[in-house]
Amino acid sequence: MKKLGFNIILLGMIASGKDTQANILKKKYALKFIETGVYSRKLLKEKSKNGDWARRTTGKGLPLPTVLLQKFLIKEINNKPKNKDLLFLGGRLKPEAQLIKKLLTARKENFLVFYITLPDKEVYKRSLERSKGNMKAIFKVLDTKKLITARIKWHKDQVGKTVKYYKSLGKLKIINGNQPIPKITKDILKAIEEYKKEKN
Repeated sequence: MKKLGFNIILLGMIASGKDTQANILKKKYALKFIETGVYSRKLLKEKSKNGDWARRTTGKGLPLPTVLLQKFLIKEINNKPKNKDLLFLGGRLKPEAQLIKKLLTARKENFLVFYITLPDKEVYKRSLERSKGNMKAIFKVLDTKKLITARIKWHKDQVGKTVKYYKSLGKLKIINGNQPIPKITKDILKAIEEYKKEKN
């Protein structure tokens, strides 16, 4: 697999299929994942001061404290393999986005940001579906109707600021997530190829 020559930041509305698209991209390009969600879930199980902090925030449906995420991002970016580009899944808050830009700029590395949209009605539908059956316990905790409403509001308020920030940098590509998975992938790959041509 070949390197892209730039890093990717993948954001999206709740239940918009970010993980699915990230895994498809990983099969096509040489990418190292930086997953803030995985880090958050790890902290929730950790018996430490940071673990306690995470349980008081993320464990109650709130975002992980920015300070904890910043430490994680700095470590992961500094440990980037020479033969891979980075794919960020997370870093949803504006301070985190600013930190990612600062760290990548210091390394003289470029990046492209994708935001996958999804209507509220579809967010409810998908979130409730994944909370049924044998899905992960975390979804059973988070995806109740009342909490979904709160999460959507928080997302629009907070992640909306991050989206505007990346847009102001000219780095943002909006992808319609309310369509079949192959079509979403096709739209992302098309945007990647267009960006590669622009940089060349």
